[in-house]
Amino acid sequence: MKIFKITGTYKDLVETLLSLDYKVIAPVNRNKLTRFDFINSADEVLSPDEVLNTVRPAKEHLFPMTETVARFSYEGKKLRIGDVEVPEEKSVIIGLRPCDAAAFDAIDKIFSYVYQDKFYLTRRNNTTLISVACEHPDNACFCTSFGISPDSAKGSDILLKKSKDSSLFAFISTERGEDLARTINNIIPEEQPDPGRDLYEAAEKNMRAPLDLPKIKEALNTNFESEYWNEFSRCLGCGSCAYLCPTCHCFDIVDEVRYDKGIRKKNWDACQFPLFTLHASGHNPRDAQNKRYRQRLMHKFKYYHDRFDTHLCTGCGRCIRECPVNIDIYEAAAELCGCEANI
Repeated sequence: MKIFKITGTYKDLVETLLSLDYKVIAPVNRNKLTRFDFINSADEVLSPDEVLNTVRPAKEHLFPMTETVARFSYEGKKLRIGDVEVPEEKSVIIGLRPCDAAAFDAIDKIFSYVYQDKFYLTRRNNTTLISVACEHPDNACFCTSFGISPDSAKGSDILLKKSKDSSLFAFISTERGEDLARTINNIIPEEQPDPGRDLYEAAEKNMRAPLDLPKIKEALNTNFESEYWNEFSRCLGCGSCAYLCPTCHCFDIVDEVRYDKGIRKKNWDACQFPLFTLHASGHNPRDAQNKRYRQRLMHKFKYYHDRFDTHLCTGCGRCIRECPVNIDIYEAAAELCGCEANI
């Protein structure tokens, strides 16, 4: 990993990015909702001191809520199918927290596992991720459970960190990050010594204690039919946890047809929705909300781990903050295995 010092402020860095041949995506406030969006001016951007984490994660810019994946038409009895190309546009996402940057590694595995999803992978390969270390995580944050920290570089091309005197440093860990750094005139070209992580060690001490993941997985292996799941009958099935999660990736495929033409679309879906597992026969193997919440925990802490040897959660805390009935995934996982939920 290479370390460089940045001259000027975070806002100056954003201004420099805007002057380059990249589309820039950063945390903004749109209609009183914090989210990642394309920007035209550094004045639009929320500084890292203004927002811990956006309500909506950055995943929608690589994996859109809805996108057209094919076009088709009928000529008599002949079906003609047309491909949809993804523009090869260079983008930078700046302002990610380490939990969000690490989340892209999890989604990468899904979209390149058996089938190479050109829509996601084209955007991914053309996007540079610049994360910003956390100084003030809140009481919903638990990224340390998953080997992440407030200043983790996992998943980032460039990680921005402060020193004790508030100087800004760029930790560059990938070739894509190096390519971008060479074009940023705010970066001092000589490598710098590590400024230390005093600010972030203090932040880490204020977070929730790490979960006992092996014990949770063991409990999930043996408690599929447990009455414990009845506790989650109160889940509304609104899907906000999945839609706000940086690692959830379920989608549905639908055809929209008008007369002799149509498009095939990929739309976000969620295992919390009653229709998610509804069969054409009318049978639904997850016919109650508590079963659907069980699936959420199983996927995050067991099923994904069984396949990829890592977890489908980065402890960002969004689902905890936004759940309308106060379901806390950290507490749910801890209680299942009889661990103390140390908040």
